[in-house]
Amino acid sequence: MTNTSVKKLSQKTVKRNFSTIGLFLIVYILFVMIVPYFFNYYLQQISSTVLEDEFLNYGIYFLFMVLGTVLPFFFMRLFAKVKAKKIIRKVSATFVDLFVQTIVFFTICIALTYVSNIIFNRFGIEGKLIAGIGFSYEEKTLNNPLYVFMLVVVSALLEEYAFRGVLLNSLSRYGKSFALYATSIIFALAHNNLPEMIPAFAMGIALGKTSLRYKSIQPTIVIHILFNAFIYGLCVMPSSAVKYMAYGLVAICIIAFTLIITGRYEKISIQQSRSNAIVNRLFYSRFTIILAMLLMLGYTLVIMFI
Repeated sequence: MTNTSVKKLSQKTVKRNFSTIGLFLIVYILFVMIVPYFFNYYLQQISSTVLEDEFLNYGIYFLFMVLGTVLPFFFMRLFAKVKAKKIIRKVSATFVDLFVQTIVFFTICIALTYVSNIIFNRFGIEGKLIAGIGFSYEEKTLNNPLYVFMLVVVSALLEEYAFRGVLLNSLSRYGKSFALYATSIIFALAHNNLPEMIPAFAMGIALGKTSLRYKSIQPTIVIHILFNAFIYGLCVMPSSAVKYMAYGLVAICIIAFTLIITGRYEKISIQQSRSNAIVNRLFYSRFTIILAMLLMLGYTLVIMFI
């Protein structure tokens, strides 16, 4: 929140706005995470034939994910008065610029995924590749074309619309730096897997900065889909080709390092606001925000350890 914003909006108004945003997040969590979990549990208890039909099962899950994401964030956008054209406006970014952003993004996320898995493996927690919210790279699902389409394309579209499109823009009026970190924290918690949260947070920061720079989610959608496709490729690649993929990862890291030291990678800086402490206190003290974050963390612990 800038000093001007503080003058224009009373703390009471800001608190109410944050509480309402938290309420929309709770609805999102319920319909994307909790309801599908109990629905699937119910189907298992009654030995439903739905579970035997992969396309029907994944089709129902597809509806949960799409409607559970689009509807609450659509109403959040209306509440926050974020215009649709502000989210998806055309950008004038060059291919070289987007290529550089993508290479550096890939390098950061892959490196942090590797580090995160090493850390959690030491505590007996199985490492995971970062996947879309509500999805995972399990062998039994990777041969189903509907699931793969949801995993690679749909999850990227939904996440960019929800987090970089609506939530980031809804919070940006109170300060871009605050909005960037708040959105990234919520994005990380929404991944419902502890090893994924560290790279997911970095992913949120990187994609958030790109979205703020270009004032659109078009570039982040492209980068996100490419990243999902890359991780999917790692999962389905035959073991005989693993060493070549390793060479490719090393090449990507070298390219990223070269782009940075030669100045081709333009670091995106978000100015810190002096009143960030006030906004953070107001935001993270709202009951609905606290409840939303606890629900995501609690759900994570349930599906990981129970």
